[in-house]
Amino acid sequence: MTATGNRGSLAGKLDAQVTPIDEETAAHWRAEGWWEDRSLRSLLTEAARIHPERVALVGRRSDGGRVERTYREFDRNAHHAASVLASLGVGAGDAVALMLPNWVDYPEIVFGVNEIGAIYSGIPVAFGERQAAAILRHSKAKVLVVPRRWRSGQHLELSRGLREKIPTLEHVVVLDDDGSGLREGESLWSSHADAPAVTFPDPDPDRICYLGFTSGTTGAPKGAMHSHNTLLYAARRQAEHVGRAAYGDPVVHLVATPVGHHTGFVWGILFTAMLGGRAVHVDHWSPAWGAEVIREEGVTTFFGAPTFLQDMMRTDLAADPDCPLTCLVIAGAPVPRSLPAQAGAALGAYVAPAWGMTECSILTSCTPGEPDGIQRTDGSPFAGSAVRVVDGDGNDVPAGTVGELLMRGPGVTYGYYDRPDATGESYLPGLWFRTGDQASIDEHGWLSVAGRSKDIVIRGGENIPVADVESLIFDHPDVINVAVIGIPDARLGERVCAVVQVGEGSPEMTVDTLTAYLVGQGLSKHYLPERVVNLAELPMTPSGKVQKFKLRETFR
Repeated sequence: MTATGNRGSLAGKLDAQVTPIDEETAAHWRAEGWWEDRSLRSLLTEAARIHPERVALVGRRSDGGRVERTYREFDRNAHHAASVLASLGVGAGDAVALMLPNWVDYPEIVFGVNEIGAIYSGIPVAFGERQAAAILRHSKAKVLVVPRRWRSGQHLELSRGLREKIPTLEHVVVLDDDGSGLREGESLWSSHADAPAVTFPDPDPDRICYLGFTSGTTGAPKGAMHSHNTLLYAARRQAEHVGRAAYGDPVVHLVATPVGHHTGFVWGILFTAMLGGRAVHVDHWSPAWGAEVIREEGVTTFFGAPTFLQDMMRTDLAADPDCPLTCLVIAGAPVPRSLPAQAGAALGAYVAPAWGMTECSILTSCTPGEPDGIQRTDGSPFAGSAVRVVDGDGNDVPAGTVGELLMRGPGVTYGYYDRPDATGESYLPGLWFRTGDQASIDEHGWLSVAGRSKDIVIRGGENIPVADVESLIFDHPDVINVAVIGIPDARLGERVCAVVQVGEGSPEMTVDTLTAYLVGQGLSKHYLPERVVNLAELPMTPSGKVQKFKLRETFR
């Protein structure tokens, strides 16, 4: 697989999908080098050529198993995966969905999908039938790859119910050694060992290669369309923005975020292969076991939600002078503002808060190339990208003022698959994309996200900065997790409710105890929670985000 050049107009490559990105903009991004016009598959080909015997993949299973693959083996297995899928009728432009744990088979099959020129879509292995059905139906996936079962899930049985409802799903391939009881249209991956090798043309870097479905924190998912160019831009810029040396040489990446989620795919699979590093996939996250894996594998970096970092801080990695971690990129959920400095000191690593979405991967990040104060924000934009904050009339607001966050750049989605209406609603003139977040930009140009627009609590006409309140509550020594939501009120419109999870053995939080703490931290009394709910656990997505829509439904 080699780099490819631009082959015709962008509009002619989208198979009737709608994007506002015009030819002039695409040509500009190519001229600036933001769009490299090479396939994602070429990243693995290049790494296998340069580092054929370097360990590329390590699979750590919670049952004690360990496997590894060199780049030569990784590349060979990815090509075999492409041949297997082709034997099942998958061609360029067809969709393939993977619903698997973090096993080393996952990145091999992903690059196989990419080699064909097909469209990959991930389904987190913990999803239920309703969530999985939405992704399969919207993506029109032809093939679904699953384990027979995983933990408490019966995935083969789940897939049978899905095939009955979704006529476009033709094949289910099972990663398992037990072939008993399989039905028509079902097969073991191992049964395709003799699939004839096929040579594929290089994928067109402008074509859609990935549908990233939004994580479900706010309801029904939409499929963000990405090409090789948009995804590679984000990976390349993140490496340059922070500096490759920060990640380790070579990078050893702990992939604990589900690879069926956007974060696990882009950063765990693509980013690590781009840097010729080692991806250490763990099939289940447990803080104590994760700390063991980090030490034993010499892990240098991690990408994921702050929940994972907070978990690490509660293990014996904290204050260990031999902790191998060097850089942790924290994104996907609000970052408590004191956490990066505390965690950096405890773990001996650079902690880089970042901001992104499925629609753009990461677009702003902290970097050691700027003053330490940046770590109390969500960073600065990548070269080639830009952010704006506007008021309700679309006018830019002064520095430090919270408003609607817009973004623009070569890593932003083409739009939403089969949803021209949603695409049109999301893009404003000048290719400014409406993120749905509230944020501010300070005098340095650093971004601080205040929360999703629907997360903002409006109490008596006053906007409550939800992320700021949550950040202070996170700092309470007894608090494990927190979400601040608005609950309806006849007089004020909404009141502030804090839903908290406290540590084992800690007393439940009350309005009085939380108020005393927050006032002591200097929080304005206008922003104080008027209701406190204690839960044993908050509802979370597999990627570590709180599902606030569930909390609103419960406590409205």
